[in-house]
Amino acid sequence: MNKLITIIGETVEWLEGNHGALDIKVRRGCSVTVKCDRCRDVVLTAQPDYETWCRAEFCFSKRGVIVPYQIEVYSENAGSLLELVDVLWDTKVESVSIHDCPSLISLRFHNVNSFDFSGCPNLEYLDCDYYKGTILDLTALTHLKSLRCQSGEAATIELSKSPSVISLDLCGCKMKTLKVSNQISLQSLCIESCGNLKTQTNTWLEKNVTDNDGSIKGSY
Repeated sequence: MNKLITIIGETVEWLEGNHGALDIKVRRGCSVTVKCDRCRDVVLTAQPDYETWCRAEFCFSKRGVIVPYQIEVYSENAGSLLELVDVLWDTKVESVSIHDCPSLISLRFHNVNSFDFSGCPNLEYLDCDYYKGTILDLTALTHLKSLRCQSGEAATIELSKSPSVISLDLCGCKMKTLKVSNQISLQSLCIESCGNLKTQTNTWLEKNVTDNDGSIKGSY
C-alpha cells in the first residue's frame, strides 16, 4: 500500500485533549486505511458512484494523560484522497507530512508546527490558521489558488512558486516577509492586523487586487 500522509503529535492534559478525528473525502470506488499507533485501524470506503466524505475518529489515551501519537494514511491507489480536514485541534500537532498524494486538492489543518508538502503538488486550497512554525514554505505548491493562514506565527511565508494564487487571507499573521510570484492576479486579499509586514509589500498587494477588480477584506 502507498503511504499518503503522516501526522505526529501528542495529547494534552485538558478535558478534551485526548481525542480527535480526520475528515477525508475519498474518490468514488476507492478506500483509504487510517492507522494510529494508539487506536485500531480504520478503513474508509467511498460509495461506488460518487466521492464520499468519511471520518476516522481516535481516542488516544485517558483524559488528563499526555502521550505522543502517530497517524498514517495508506491506500492501494495514490489518487484515492481528494480533501482532508483535521479535527485534532484539541491536541498538539507537531508535523503533517504529505508523502504521495497527487490527488489532494484541498487541505485544512490548524495549529501545526511544521508541514511537508512535497507529496501534494496539485494542492489548490490550503487553510492552516494558527500555524506555529517560523517559516511557511509553500514552494512545492505550484498549483495553489487559495491560502488562508490567519494568526500564523511564521516570520516568512514563501509563495513565489505559486503564480495561480488568487486569494490570500493572512489576517493577524506575524510575518515580516511575504514572497509572492510577480505573475499572481489576486481577486481577494485580507492582510488586516499584519503589523510586521513592510509597507511596500502592503502597497504592492493592494494594487495587485485593485488592478484585477478584486476585493480587500477585513477579518472574518
